[in-house]
Amino acid sequence: MPKIPDDLKRLCADIPEQMYKDFAKKCIEEGISKRELVMKILEKELYSKEK
Repeated sequence: MPKIPDDLKRLCADIPEQMYKDFAKKCIEEGISKRELVMKILEKELYSKEK
């Protein structure tokens, strides 16, 4: 397994098969990697809300 840079942390989750298929389909539709879509969702959820 490749070494992860010190400033990054690995995220792993077991999700239902259909959800994974829908997630992969959305990545294809948007032309982005799974990593990019997860980052986009997390950034939107964590950082774009008014505080």
